Amino acid sequence: MTDTIENPTGADAVLFSLKANGVDYLFANAGSDFAPIIESYARRGEEGTIAPKPVIVPHEAALVAMAHGYYLVTGRPQAAMVHVNVGLANAVMGLINAHADDVPLIMMSGRTPLTEHDRPGARRTPIQYGQEQFDQSGMVRELVKWDYELRYAENAANLVSRGHAIAMSEPVGAVYLSLPREPLCEPAPALGEARTPIQVAATPAAPDPQAIEQAAAWLAAANNPLIVCQRGDPAGKMAALLGALAERHGIAVSEVFATRNVMPSDHPMLVGPNLAELLPAADAVLVVDAPVAWIENDAQPAADAHVIHIGPDPLFARMPVRSYRVSLAITGNTARTLAALDAALEAHAPAAATRRDAALARHQAYRAKVAKAAESGSRGAASKAWVAHCVSEILGDDGIVFNERGAPSPFYTLKSGNRFFGNTPAGGLGWALPAALGAQLADRERLVVCVVGDGSYMFANPVACHQVAEAHGLTLLTVILNNGAWDAVRLSTLEVYPEGFASRANQTPLSSLSPSPDYGAIAAGSRAWTRAVGEAEDLPAALAEAVAVIRDERRQAVLDVRVRPD
Repeated sequence: MTDTIENPTGADAVLFSLKANGVDYLFANAGSDFAPIIESYARRGEEGTIAPKPVIVPHEAALVAMAHGYYLVTGRPQAAMVHVNVGLANAVMGLINAHADDVPLIMMSGRTPLTEHDRPGARRTPIQYGQEQFDQSGMVRELVKWDYELRYAENAANLVSRGHAIAMSEPVGAVYLSLPREPLCEPAPALGEARTPIQVAATPAAPDPQAIEQAAAWLAAANNPLIVCQRGDPAGKMAALLGALAERHGIAVSEVFATRNVMPSDHPMLVGPNLAELLPAADAVLVVDAPVAWIENDAQPAADAHVIHIGPDPLFARMPVRSYRVSLAITGNTARTLAALDAALEAHAPAAATRRDAALARHQAYRAKVAKAAESGSRGAASKAWVAHCVSEILGDDGIVFNERGAPSPFYTLKSGNRFFGNTPAGGLGWALPAALGAQLADRERLVVCVVGDGSYMFANPVACHQVAEAHGLTLLTVILNNGAWDAVRLSTLEVYPEGFASRANQTPLSSLSPSPDYGAIAAGSRAWTRAVGEAEDLPAALAEAVAVIRDERRQAVLDVRVRPD
């Protein structure tokens, strides 16, 4: 677009307001409802300064995941737009994942025209009768913080601004705006070149000082306190504060079911995710913005332990069932709460040295166990732990990993927070590959590695993802873990029926992916560099070659790695 908007329409107002609110990209999968959006771009060009740059993504679930991944590495929510109810149906998987991990984005879809004649945007095809619903927004209402249907072109810009402000107010999350074609076609008020958004996000909440004092007293008096964490913030503030607090006051940290790693792997207070051992032994537990802090069936805090939960919504009201014991719940911005707690602990002067030495011993034992697991999977078909070790070796100073059905974060060596991004507690498969593309779009020079199970790779709509990578020059490295099965299905069956018939079957029913497709051929269709790795000992060289191709040829790279069952 050029820097001026003459005779603006509702579509112009939507695009202008998105850009004015700091949105860089519009991830789009278009249909007939996009006509005014397309016309707006065509009139002014796609490379202008007053509209987000459009990114065409040939599948809606991948489109939302790209916006998700972009946010994780930038902290800036992006816009996603899909085609009426059918496109929104495909996008729901991505919204489920975003909702489960409190990721903000501006979700939009067209809506079949409301009118049948006399208006520029009125219905013109039979499909526009079949696509109408009484409540299209109802498809996503439980997954967003706010939803609305645009009715008049004159308030399009303000609605976008309001949606963005709500999305970025804590706890952050997605919002949804339904866009019928008529108001997008209609004239909108004049749009100033540098118009300030009408609304901005609410300032983060500060924690209650009395609650902070009580939490500090409990943690200081504890002989064996434990911090449980699961995700950091994109800016890394929470990771820095938590790491400093833990070491200064000698508090062990267990990072569990990580979706965005918080602690560097070599942090001396990081003691591993073995909550079955750690949690019952703790006499004070600090849960730091962790949606799934532990599995009640496997581990619970001691009956007399104080259990403190902190975060923007420490009780996670969006979860119907989450029955963790809560002695104290402190609402507030996570970083602000940790800073206040750190200061309060200074006044209490806990016996940090003794606690620190105990945690350090547990840290060393934990890291030795990780190294042993990697080594034991380094011959023949690779173990996931060995793959994680080898990927860690190529990450360098700032490389990042998007992981889905690979080894969990403890098996990687991570230099700081926000180097590992795992699929959300919702587990909507097919997330990691397009999310990694979103992260690569945000920083084209950074090494971004997607480690993904073969089943999850198929769920990711890989033809669409590799096409996007080629179209936009995204030099992603994808490592496919190929065991020819839905291993998660097999393992979950064994958890429920450890000695059942399935445990004795040669092949667990409903879990086979054999015969495996030629995954390299799928990626090669978009001119990716590909290799198949059959032996674990060949993986380091293959990864090094892939990194060289990315660096020297600026191409996406894909490894199909044979792995053993978990």
